[in-house]
Amino acid sequence: MSSEPEGMAESFKRGCIAIFVGMIAIYGALTVLESIWPVLLIIFGVLGIAGLVVGVIMLIRRFRQGW
Repeated sequence: MSSEPEGMAESFKRGCIAIFVGMIAIYGALTVLESIWPVLLIIFGVLGIAGLVVGVIMLIRRFRQGW
């Protein structure tokens, strides 16, 4: 690893470019997530309610039959 000014400047430039590309990737991922967020909420809400109903039905059956 050289400590020459050109080497350090090149490393700094590469680091800045890497951070910039990472920020663009995160921005793109958040944009996609933001666009599908309402659909995800509906899907997970329906699955949660269905799971709750199934759990209550199982508990009621368990209490009626005994442990």
